[in-house]
Amino acid sequence: MNRKVFNKLFNVVARYRLEKLLPEMRGELISYSKGSNTTGTQPITLYMAVRDILKHRPKNILECGTGASTVVLALALKKLKKEDPSYDGKIISMESVEEWYNIAVRNLPEKFNDIVTIVHGPRKKYEISMFRGYIHSNIPVDNYDFVFLDGPSFEDDFGTAFCADAIYVLEMRRDGILRGVIDGRASSAYVMQQMFGLKAVRYYLSLLAASFEIDTSKIRKKLNSTEMVSSVSGKLRLPLNSN
Repeated sequence: MNRKVFNKLFNVVARYRLEKLLPEMRGELISYSKGSNTTGTQPITLYMAVRDILKHRPKNILECGTGASTVVLALALKKLKKEDPSYDGKIISMESVEEWYNIAVRNLPEKFNDIVTIVHGPRKKYEISMFRGYIHSNIPVDNYDFVFLDGPSFEDDFGTAFCADAIYVLEMRRDGILRGVIDGRASSAYVMQQMFGLKAVRYYLSLLAASFEIDTSKIRKKLNSTEMVSSVSGKLRLPLNSN
């Protein structure tokens, strides 16, 4: 059975599990799709995100790439709020393309206005150590504890770069753990694995998705080539990558 077949099956299972967790999701997404032609994030990634959000109860969520996923994440926060009225989680949803930003603002259901703030942030280059990536500009400064990584575009004249919002907001955190998921974007998971190690970032090729859990204390803006270590076989790795 090839990877595409596995991915399709996993998505079917993930959608079923999502609808069990969030029974109103199907109706909300049908309504949202009438005003937007977005293809949406794959159910696998949405399920991974909702599962982690319900488990860890993050207070400050950064969504990188607004769309149908915004509604799903907001429903998860509404569920937590219903179970515990003292819970006060918020979502900052970043969109780099002005046309899509305007559509997202227009289509977001009013009942989510107290949870979701959509911000237009044109993409800009972001470099850390030897890696070239892109982030959303205008990301509000906050102590984010969960990132849903599904943008911005990471292709340029030199080929594939990576989406760097998760690494960028690590610099904003005062302490603790930053958790999140990545939809597709294998290059983003690869760079994060090189910086933080396999234990911190796991990419599942058959799912086309990744999850991460990064200790804030591990972030380093500068690395020198002399710091690299080599295995007996000659394989180089960064000192932060213990795998």
